[in-house]
Amino acid sequence: MRSKRKNNATLPIILFALVVVLSIGGLILAQNLREARIANPGNLRSQDDVPRVTTAEAYQAALSGEAVLLDTRSAAQFTAQHATGAINIPLTEISDRLDELDPDTWYITYCT
Repeated sequence: MRSKRKNNATLPIILFALVVVLSIGGLILAQNLREARIANPGNLRSQDDVPRVTTAEAYQAALSGEAVLLDTRSAAQFTAQHATGAINIPLTEISDRLDELDPDTWYITYCT
């Protein structure tokens, strides 16, 4: 009778461990897929297809030189306050100033 009770006690522990391992594996897979999508977004049909980055990711990318921050607010708003190292091209001027942007550079745009 005792051994049956002991076996029943280990089952929840095994199931819990399995759930933890699968959850961690899923989180790692999701993060890797997200990073791959950011690195190579493929064809973008609309602005909704543009991969989003967190503030921390943008900060790290700009700090490491991997990306350039592009402030799309007006020149007056940019002058009043902007992220260190950011460049300013107002949203209304981007199509006219595309030649100023390097196609091989990752630009992270922001407007707040």
